[in-house]
Amino acid sequence: MMTLAFVKSLLKSNLIMLLAAITVALGLIIVDLTTRVELNVATIYSLPLILAAATRSRRLLWSLTALLITATFVVYFLQIPTGTFTLHEPFFVNRVLDVVALLLIAWLLHIWMTSMEISETQARLIKEQNEKLEAAMVSRRMVAVQESERRLLANNLHDLIGQKLTALSLNLHIVENQLSPEQVTRISTRLDVSLQLVDETAENIRDVITELRPATLDYGLAPALYWYAEQFTKRTGVAMAVIAQEPVRRLPSAVEEAFFRIAQEALANVVKYARSQKADVTLESTPQSICLTVSDDGCGFVPAANRPPDRNHGWGLVIMRERAATVGAQLSVESAPGQGTKVFVRWRDEAQSDDA
Repeated sequence: MMTLAFVKSLLKSNLIMLLAAITVALGLIIVDLTTRVELNVATIYSLPLILAAATRSRRLLWSLTALLITATFVVYFLQIPTGTFTLHEPFFVNRVLDVVALLLIAWLLHIWMTSMEISETQARLIKEQNEKLEAAMVSRRMVAVQESERRLLANNLHDLIGQKLTALSLNLHIVENQLSPEQVTRISTRLDVSLQLVDETAENIRDVITELRPATLDYGLAPALYWYAEQFTKRTGVAMAVIAQEPVRRLPSAVEEAFFRIAQEALANVVKYARSQKADVTLESTPQSICLTVSDDGCGFVPAANRPPDRNHGWGLVIMRERAATVGAQLSVESAPGQGTKVFVRWRDEAQSDDA
């Protein structure tokens, strides 16, 4: 609302300046015509030009300049007696000099308007860049906090719930061994079901812990992807192959976490939307950069970078782009209906690039 009000006030002020410039120009032309006195045209006609410059419209400035120059000569020819015109007549020479001065003033105003526009554009670009940098820093901090919370939650689940479930399973086995054969026969079914529930719950907790923070990620991105491929195929039935160019050098932890989460999100989309039976993850590393590619042979789609996500689709790409942006990586998507999808993520090591 404040921006709209500012634009309206700006348009209103420009309109007022436009009307003022035209009104003053017409008034000065009339005064120049009716007084029949040799006025300093360059001085009096510069006022409407200054008013026109305030609107920041170069078209208006030069249109008004052309009008005033035309009026300068028209007024001159209306004022001199018939048959007295000569090129050397002082009155005409003064008018020519006034026109030259008027053109100089218009040109100086044109330069001033251009420099102001350049300065404002630069200031706007700097402001936008600062806002993007600030947003990137906030996003990076949010991702760091999120990963820290994931790590803390995974540790708490392992230390609190996981250990208690293990103790509960051991206690049930001890109770089972201490029961008489008659008691075991009577409650064996219920006891077996309880032990199975404890084991399934413990396994589910381990799955949640690994989803929150896979321990293999501490050993590098490639080992984490190999581990995830095995778990992903068991869970979904989609064949997943990891192709890593060995040796894959270690990256900053934030970059490895971002790449792993992007791979997770891309593979989740493979299961939800692609209807694919096969997915490949390729990891290519050079001294200056690392590239992660997740591809499938599914149904594909039409990428639309400018289309906002709706309730059911599009959020996965947004999340992946934001994760890539937080670590300074570039993410791109190639897809077409019936031709599968490829997600590319590339991160450049600026320190290595500078050294090279």
